[in-house]
Amino acid sequence: MALTGTLRPDVREVPPRAVECCTLPKRVADTSALCILSNLFGNASMTRVLVEALNRQKGLHATYVIVDAGDYARYPVPWWAMLSDPWQAQLIARRKARAEPEKRFDVLWVHGWENAVAFQGLARTMPSAVTLDAVPATLDRQLRVRGVNSWKRSLSYWVHHRAFRAAAARYDCWLPMASDCADSLKRDYGVDPKRCLITLTPQDTEWWAAPRRGFGPPWRALFVGNDFDRKGGDFLLRLYQERLAETCTLTIVSNDPALASRKLPRGVEWIRGAAREQVRRAYWNSHVFLFPTRQDFAPQVLAEASAAGLPVLATGVGGVPDLVRDGESGFIFPPEASVEEWAERIHRLFAEPEALRQMSDRARRFAEEHLSLERFDRIVSEVVDRLRSAERTPQPQ
Repeated sequence: MALTGTLRPDVREVPPRAVECCTLPKRVADTSALCILSNLFGNASMTRVLVEALNRQKGLHATYVIVDAGDYARYPVPWWAMLSDPWQAQLIARRKARAEPEKRFDVLWVHGWENAVAFQGLARTMPSAVTLDAVPATLDRQLRVRGVNSWKRSLSYWVHHRAFRAAAARYDCWLPMASDCADSLKRDYGVDPKRCLITLTPQDTEWWAAPRRGFGPPWRALFVGNDFDRKGGDFLLRLYQERLAETCTLTIVSNDPALASRKLPRGVEWIRGAAREQVRRAYWNSHVFLFPTRQDFAPQVLAEASAAGLPVLATGVGGVPDLVRDGESGFIFPPEASVEEWAERIHRLFAEPEALRQMSDRARRFAEEHLSLERFDRIVSEVVDRLRSAERTPQPQ
C-alpha cells in the first residue's frame, strides 16, 4: 500500500548506491520507504550504517529524515515540549517530517523509541520497523541503579513508558541492538519475540582490522567515549592513578569539555577532536580497552574495540555482555566491583602476554562473526522482505 506523506523541502533523499542489475517483481521494484532517523545522543554511527544498508537493498527507494542537533534551532517547539527531552525530540522529528502531499511511501522505518512514539500514526497505515538500543524500561532500570530516583524522573518514566507501550503494537518488526532491549520489549511491552531480530552494533570489520600488534611492555590502555562521568571517568582515573600508573600508559579519546578542568595523572594522554582515522590508530596502538561505564545500552566503542582486536574490560550494564564474551574476548565486572578487583585482573593480563594475544584474536573473530556489515545487511534484507509482504490490518485506535 502507499501513503501520501508530508515532507518539508529540507528533507534529504539519499540516492541508493549502485547495485548489480537483476529482474525484480514490480512489487519489489516500486517499494518506497520513509526512514526517520537520528544523529542525536550517540546515534550517528548507527544511522550511518543503517542508511548504507538500506541503500544496498535492491528495489528499495528510501527517503531519509535525519534529526540532528541543528534542528533544535531550526524547529522551535512550545514550552511544554521542553519539559521532557523525548517530547522535544519527538516534536522536532514530526515537524521535520512534515511536507509535500504528493510524496508516497510503502513502508516506514524509524530509529529510537522516541520516534516510534512520534510516528505511531504512520505505523498504523503502513508496514513499519524500528531500530533501537533502549526503551523507557531499560533506561529507568539503569538510572535507578545509579541512584537517580527523583519524583520528576519517576513521573517522566511513567509518562513515556505508557506512551511507548501504546505505540509498540503498531510496528511489525523490531531490531533491538542488544538482548536486554529485546527482553524488555517482550516483558514490558508485549512485543512478540518472533518480530525481533537483534542487530548488535554493526561495524566495517575490514576497515577496523589491525596490523599484527606486539604484546609486551610498555603496556598501553585505552578509553574512548564522551559523557566522561556517565561512562565511569572518575573511576577510570582513580584506577589508573592508584593502581596502574607504574604499569601502563592510558590514552583517553574524548570530546567531553569537562575533561579540560581536570588535572590528569602523569602517564595519561587526552586526545580531543580526533578524526576517525586517528581514533582507529588509538585502538591499533593499545593493548587493552578499559570501559567502567555506569550507564550504557549498546556501546559503539566496544564493537570498535572488538573489530580492532582489542580485549575489553567493562562494566556489565545494558548490552555490554552481548559485545564482550567474559573470559574469552575480555572481562566483565559487576557495577560494584572495586578498583582493586579491576587492577588485579589487568595486572594478571599484562603478566601473561600470550594469553592476552589469544584474547585479542578471539575479540577479532567475534567481530567478524557477529558484528560485520554483511550480517547486518542480511538482517535488514530480511526485515525489508517482511515489510514488503506484510498485510496492514486495521489497528485499534
